[in-house]
Amino acid sequence: MPSSVRLSKDSILTAVRHRAFIDAYRSDDDGKTWRFVNKPAPTRAAAILRAWSSLKDGRLAITYGFRSAPFGIRARLSSDDGATWGDEIMLRDDAGAWDLGYTRTVQRPDGKLVTVYYYNDAKDKERYIGATIWDPGARQKGPR
Repeated sequence: MPSSVRLSKDSILTAVRHRAFIDAYRSDDDGKTWRFVNKPAPTRAAAILRAWSSLKDGRLAITYGFRSAPFGIRARLSSDDGATWGDEIMLRDDAGAWDLGYTRTVQRPDGKLVTVYYYNDAKDKERYIGATIWDPGARQKGPR
């Protein structure tokens, strides 16, 4: 389940789900060779990654379903092309079970992000498509 963002003419940052973790890899030769960069989501996250966003201010956002209690949707921001990531941002933590995620994120003209995902309110209820609108400008701005 890879998700990629082009950083420049020759550079690509890709994240893949590797068992219960998210691993990031970078290519600086337009995809010919790759190197491991880091784990953008906490190592305890049994996450499904599905979205990178390159923000208007140059930062990257990664959003993902967090499949350990408290279940929900989370994000992190990077201001150095994914070399480091800021603190985890809790977008939602009210899911009824671990079956959620597969986020997609876009930035609106006003700078806010819209993150769409499938979600659940209870373990034995139908899943549905949900969305969260959030402001990355109100969040951490520098690398941590």
